[in-house]
Amino acid sequence: MKNWGILTAKVVFLTHHEAVPFRRSPAEDSLFGNPPRVLCLVMTAPSNHRDRARHVAATWGLNKQGDGQGRSFTDFQYQEFCPNTIFVTSSPHPNLKKVIYTEYKSYKEIWGKVLDAFRSVNASQADWVMKADDDTFIIYPRLQRLLTRFDAKKPLLLGLNLIYTFKDGKEVEYMSGGAGYLLSSPAVQMLQEARIQECQFPGATSYEDVNMGICLSALGVDFGDTRDSLGRPVFLPCRPQTFFDPDNLHHPNVAWIKSMSKYPVKFGIEHMSDRVVSFHEIRNPKDVYIMHYLTHHLRILTPSEVTAFTKSRD
Repeated sequence: MKNWGILTAKVVFLTHHEAVPFRRSPAEDSLFGNPPRVLCLVMTAPSNHRDRARHVAATWGLNKQGDGQGRSFTDFQYQEFCPNTIFVTSSPHPNLKKVIYTEYKSYKEIWGKVLDAFRSVNASQADWVMKADDDTFIIYPRLQRLLTRFDAKKPLLLGLNLIYTFKDGKEVEYMSGGAGYLLSSPAVQMLQEARIQECQFPGATSYEDVNMGICLSALGVDFGDTRDSLGRPVFLPCRPQTFFDPDNLHHPNVAWIKSMSKYPVKFGIEHMSDRVVSFHEIRNPKDVYIMHYLTHHLRILTPSEVTAFTKSRD
């Protein structure tokens, strides 16, 4: 692999084109207004600062407040970057400007790390708080548009709806941690104030996302359905190419998606949403920059020039 160590968080893209306006559905009208305020928490570790976290900090996680370069979604200016991104780790790095330090260092302690992060933020300063990994790629403008469908004043958990089954047959709903999930501000406040065992470390399982589902369910938080108008997921727990091949539906490494998904899942590019918000397992720095270019800086053909494989109804 080429030496991507020369890349820094000061990467600057010089061209900004006017995006094709997106039409919103009538159902979004009542919630549509200013862009939702999102605080992005990125879980990382010192071993991943150089090869993962700092490249997130140079692309979708760039802490860049409004600079007049927002692009129009017809009614509001959306942002290219998550303007309030905080990295959760145990040591500093020069390219990570905003950091929450935690004593939890190993992957086995990830649930404690996530709890530390959510309990360290000021929930009143954001409408939503998102948890992502350092190999998650977020298409932030898509995320902003998605959030206009939901009322941030209600306690909600959003993401890719999955079902975890315990050995005794008991099932619990949760949201994929790798694809990223969001808690509304009221849900964050409830988590911060929770003293029940379900919301404490070490948790019922070794999986932080499952533990979060157990915790928030016990607190009475509602789980939202983020699928597009054709029922396709927009939070994807793997790389794009994983979903391109229909045969991957039976591949042992990804068959779990079908078996654990709350809703039906189909593989093949014709079944991929044109409203995708996130991908997981984007670990090669080169891929991070390629995806950022393709999703933000490549001039998109106008609707009269191209038709999506299966375009959403909205």
